[in-house]
Amino acid sequence: MAPSAAAFLVPTTIHERFGAGLIGALVNAMMYGLTTLQTYIFYLYYPKDSRGNKLLVAVVWVIDSVHTALVSWCIYYYLVTNYDNPEGLKTGHWTLFTSVLCNVIVACIVQSYFTYRIFQLASQRARWWLGGIIGLTVFAHFAFGVETVVFCFIKKDFARLHEFALIAATPFAITAVLSDILIAGSLCVLLHGSRTGFRNTNRLVTMLIIYAINRCILTSVVAVVEVIIFSLRPNAYWYLAIDFVIGKLYANSLLATLNSRMALAKATEINTTSNARFTSEIEFEDRQKRDSRGHVLSLNPESTTSGGDSISEEERSFVLSSKQA
Repeated sequence: MAPSAAAFLVPTTIHERFGAGLIGALVNAMMYGLTTLQTYIFYLYYPKDSRGNKLLVAVVWVIDSVHTALVSWCIYYYLVTNYDNPEGLKTGHWTLFTSVLCNVIVACIVQSYFTYRIFQLASQRARWWLGGIIGLTVFAHFAFGVETVVFCFIKKDFARLHEFALIAATPFAITAVLSDILIAGSLCVLLHGSRTGFRNTNRLVTMLIIYAINRCILTSVVAVVEVIIFSLRPNAYWYLAIDFVIGKLYANSLLATLNSRMALAKATEINTTSNARFTSEIEFEDRQKRDSRGHVLSLNPESTTSGGDSISEEERSFVLSSKQA
């Protein structure tokens, strides 16, 4: 018996609509392994870190784990359960929409963390208005993200998702990009202002600025590409591949920032046999190195490697102390 015409259409439909989603799910699983590895490294190398950081990492990992499970369930639902059911491919499953919500939560948690660090790093005069502006964009990002998820549950049909692109999905992406740009720009300006005449300090500041810019560029470009694809080809579902991955980018950017503190500290370690201008706070009483302006830049290893929350671990590991000559 010859196969029916519908039998030939099903694989083509799955390929066109969920082929990219399957690739995104595979990349999602690989990046989840990276998230888990970085989480393990954090708890292994930073056992004395603040409770807030430990709780933050745990929450991000749990949400990311739920997101991975939802994506796997979603792909199984469309490619296995509804393989021979073309009608089932036309409606969004709750696991798909809930995975979007997980992305929104993780992204806003990470953005809030960096906003808090900017608040700590900024001067007393600038911290409130700067933190307020960035906090407002992060809140708008979260609000539009939740609105997008609500519309997804209301519309359900994939053919109707484009109906709320202008009122929810596009503002959602714009506020995400705007938040990332403001965070990266603020960190760059504040870190650049902390430059001194010391080569090692300037090197550290440069590395932190590069980290901030790279994080912003990566998440912003991915968010913009997703919105463009969603607007141009809403029925092709290519945007699923990006949406399955973007939350992992935020999670890993946070974990990479926390785990890089020890590496940054080691990169600026002082060889005591050289003409080093840096001393630790423990050695400060025994050896004092003053530049022509009477400033001493001190490195407190515990504030860098143990992650004490009294100062910003990644941006304020180096403390500029003024001493009278």
